[in-house]
Amino acid sequence: MEQRLLGKVAIVTGAGQGIGQGVATRLAREGASVVIADYNAETANATAQEIAQSTGSATLAYSIDISDVTAGQIMVDAVVAKFGHIDILINNAGLSQTKPMLELTPADWDRILNVNQRGMFFVLQSVATQMIRQIPENERPTSTMADVVTIKKSETKTSDIPVRNHGKIVNLSSIAGRRGRPLATHYAASKAAVISITQSAALTLAPYNITVNAVCPGVVPTQMWKDIDADRGRLFGSQPGEAMAAFVNTIPLKRASTPEDIAGPIAFFCSADADYVTGQALNVDGGYEMD
Repeated sequence: MEQRLLGKVAIVTGAGQGIGQGVATRLAREGASVVIADYNAETANATAQEIAQSTGSATLAYSIDISDVTAGQIMVDAVVAKFGHIDILINNAGLSQTKPMLELTPADWDRILNVNQRGMFFVLQSVATQMIRQIPENERPTSTMADVVTIKKSETKTSDIPVRNHGKIVNLSSIAGRRGRPLATHYAASKAAVISITQSAALTLAPYNITVNAVCPGVVPTQMWKDIDADRGRLFGSQPGEAMAAFVNTIPLKRASTPEDIAGPIAFFCSADADYVTGQALNVDGGYEMD
């Protein structure tokens, strides 16, 4: 495989299993040193060891609860202390819950939003600040986006934008962020917020030539989707696997995706091939959503 990410350091949150594990493995295969950041220290360590053995890339297992908004900066400091810099962030950590909208409690809402929206944002903020700090003085822009929006378009100078890329951020949203979900209203709201935050961050970081994009997966048979299937079974009396199979049947390509299906587009966003792509939210769902 082409080593498009050789010399890069990537943080992948929620990388102990599922999509995050698949993404971390793909980035390592492309040459990146990978930080396996996960709430579960045991799975983080196991994944880090497996990736190091299978790819030869340097890895770091890091236990983090991103619902603690101070944790992101502490992680950034630890990663910089080990590797010296951060080039890529994959904001993958997230929670889901299947529960009718009228039964949601404030605790349900806060649990999902504190990770999927609030925690995700503050990890992004900490990493983006570090990426800006790493830009050589002679490559820093003379104006930021805040300056640009206050002047006439004709006065904006392309020379204010650094010539080379200084960071890649990819946030994991979901097809649930594209439309409402009566059985996962809080989850859908959190994933719609991810798309909005992606666009805001892309605008904020564009003067520094740091790109920010989102990926919206569909059905991926990870533990999260197994939990969704089980929850729908309890709500509707379906047998194990039936809810997931019914959803897969609505996908034009007629199959669920694998973590590797999601990892490929993310690796593209992290590569130089996507240096001119920012603020985008890409559906990776077999054609289920086409907006």
